Amino acid sequence: MREKILSVFYLVAFMIMCGCGTNHSNRDAAPAGSNPAESLHWDSPLDSMLYLATVSPQDTNLVRLYYKIGDRYEDNDFEQAKAYYAKMGNLSEQLNWNTGRYMYATCYANILLREGLADSALTLLYQTLDLAVRENNESWTANLKTDIGNAYLVKEWNETALSYYMDALPFFEKENNPGHLKTLYKMMAQLYGNIRNAEKAIEYAEKSVAINSEDPAAHFTLGKGYTTAYQYEKAKHAFEEALRLCELQNNNYLMGAVFYSLADCAMADYDFETAEKYAYKALDINTQMGVNTIVDMITISKLEQMKGNHGISEAYAKEALQMAEELEDFEIKRVSCMILSELAVARKQYHESYRYWEAMTLAEDALAKETTLRASEEMAAKYETEKKEIKISALEEERRFLTWLSISAGTVLLLAFAAAVFLWRWTVQKRQFAETRIMQLEQEKQLVATQSVLDGETRERARLARDLHDSLGSMLTGVKLNLLEMKQGAKLEYTDVERFNSALGLLDKSVQEMRRVAHHLMPDSLSRFGLKPAVSDFCNNLPMVHFMYYGDESRLDPNLEVMIYRTIHELVNNALKHAGAEQVIVQIFREDDRIAFTVQDDGCGFDPETTTQGMGLENIRTRVAAYSGILNIDSRVDEGTEVNVELRTKN
Repeated sequence: MREKILSVFYLVAFMIMCGCGTNHSNRDAAPAGSNPAESLHWDSPLDSMLYLATVSPQDTNLVRLYYKIGDRYEDNDFEQAKAYYAKMGNLSEQLNWNTGRYMYATCYANILLREGLADSALTLLYQTLDLAVRENNESWTANLKTDIGNAYLVKEWNETALSYYMDALPFFEKENNPGHLKTLYKMMAQLYGNIRNAEKAIEYAEKSVAINSEDPAAHFTLGKGYTTAYQYEKAKHAFEEALRLCELQNNNYLMGAVFYSLADCAMADYDFETAEKYAYKALDINTQMGVNTIVDMITISKLEQMKGNHGISEAYAKEALQMAEELEDFEIKRVSCMILSELAVARKQYHESYRYWEAMTLAEDALAKETTLRASEEMAAKYETEKKEIKISALEEERRFLTWLSISAGTVLLLAFAAAVFLWRWTVQKRQFAETRIMQLEQEKQLVATQSVLDGETRERARLARDLHDSLGSMLTGVKLNLLEMKQGAKLEYTDVERFNSALGLLDKSVQEMRRVAHHLMPDSLSRFGLKPAVSDFCNNLPMVHFMYYGDESRLDPNLEVMIYRTIHELVNNALKHAGAEQVIVQIFREDDRIAFTVQDDGCGFDPETTTQGMGLENIRTRVAAYSGILNIDSRVDEGTEVNVELRTKN
């Protein structure tokens, strides 16, 4: 959880330190001449630059001067930076100078990313990328793809971001430009850290450090890679080196993130005193820099809670909760509510604790929906892009055919006619192939969306079961212990003792019911021992249900096991509750490359052709279709029902 919170709020600041695709060495290059802007160096005072901007002629050197002025404003005045970058873009359009257009797009998009406007940045970058592709400018194509990857990284579309980074990487490695490679390696390390691939994160971070060991952002990235691998001692050394370089270079933007990460390492080593020191330093620096301090408040709140300073802890948690609600950040809201719920329990304010617990659950549900929506949006974008490419390819083929037909009009009529018929048929086949492919993509999109929903349901059931067992169960047990303690210290009448014991009995029944619900959501035997023991336990608890298993008993894919268990559970419940069955037979058949199961009952049955099927059967059909399985239902009125499902276990 700590890594997720850090990645969300420090990602943009980290990208600022990485440069977000900027390349000063390329942009500063200008031929010598009489223009006063040509003699201007990178470290010239800002006042000198502003004066020269008023007297310089309208040429490409003034475009570069506008870039330098905008770059000076970037870290302290976004609006001024955007104003000079806009001047750079307008002058480049007047001069019809493509290099200036590329410079404007990357710089202005960088400001948009800092402001959290990733979609606006993508619109500008894609327009400019089309220009670079048409011009066949490999260098700027690679630069723009890197910037597009950065924008998708901000949107947390990690797979899409990685595809753009991988497209740009071969050119930069061939060009062997240290500045480009250092930045790209850092961004790829950050991306792999986001998706918890510690080995790749460390590999690319080490490459970045090898190129420039004086870059604090490179050491910071390496530290994050080690943190992902739970190598906290190595992470601590990397963060300390980043801190040393930040202090040496007066780099306050990254220093707050470094202090936060050092606090994170100290907490992992249970060194809470050191963690508190670093957390307060991160809060002070980020407050001064105007950086969002919400994650610092969460860390400090947790530390003060562990020290027993519940009032201070509650104040920081409530402030973080208020900011999270304003930002609609459900992860921070979840953590804030969890801390406040725990603090309420410590004060024995159980109603308030439950209120925060309900708010935490709602935040978790919203977070799960947000994650699913983000994945669906990324999948839909990829689908639309591929569909567009297929249509463009088909139209291009048709255009080539028409061009060829015009050129061949002067040849022999019979030969031209025969060639035209041949090419026409070929074009029709290509178009039909494209349409077929689009239909396949649409079906794949629906299947992937269904699979995403099923995976989300499985994760949510597991989370709810875990939370009910670990958190609510602990709370109920704590209430019971407190009641027993009160009983020992109080003198009660006989009738009061009976009422007290009755309350304890109800509390025990509540704990048992909570455990039953948790087991129903996600049986422990399913995750620990596999499909056969889980289904066997379920059936053995129902005297009218008989279970038989044939074949290999090795474990399957966890998601497939959950799907089969939930389907059998639904079918058995339908048979007992709705069909009035007195006997149900459940059979599972396992072979090397497939698994099949049958649920047969002697209930009232139904006519599959005329009876409107409820949501239960529709859910089962959806689950089976998501795994490309086969579902057959054999049922007749008053003759019972038999449901057969067959699934492949290997591709």
